[in-house]
Amino acid sequence: MSPVLKTERLVLRAPRPEDLDRCAELLGDYEVAKMLSRVTYPYDLEQGRAYLALSVERWSTWQEAEELGFQIDCEGLMIGGIGFKKLRETPEIGYWLGRAYWGKGYMSEAVQAAVAWLFGKTDHKLVACEAMTDNPASLGVARKLGFREVGEVGCASVSRGCTMPAIRTEMTRTDFLNGH
Repeated sequence: MSPVLKTERLVLRAPRPEDLDRCAELLGDYEVAKMLSRVTYPYDLEQGRAYLALSVERWSTWQEAEELGFQIDCEGLMIGGIGFKKLRETPEIGYWLGRAYWGKGYMSEAVQAAVAWLFGKTDHKLVACEAMTDNPASLGVARKLGFREVGEVGCASVSRGCTMPAIRTEMTRTDFLNGH
């Protein structure tokens, strides 16, 4: 059973196959796609369909999954997504919003809820986040929530066809539970 996380303005829920058109609309914007490692530009509907189907399947046995994702809804409309990868190692969180929803504090609210879920449902002691250096908004979300910069890394960008410089940040369970 997949969780539904509710914040003041948002609902985080498991992806559904019927999210495909909305994903294509929001991720079909190059300004969004170029900041993500695994999203093609133009958006590939078949890859999107396969990703959503796999996401649904992963939630059926989430405790064993290597990756899990949430869609972010606001007022009943999907506006973005959050995912955890490397769940059998040090989890890494990634996130995105459709451009119309930037700058409204939605992502900070959503990431806070997702990290609370991760630390509440697993025994992980650390969560990491990597964001491209030319994405100050994503880096700002991580810093605002208490992630600490630990180094520079390379982040592959499928849409750009190259590896981009990125910053890796991390947050411990203890720091999160103590309010950073």
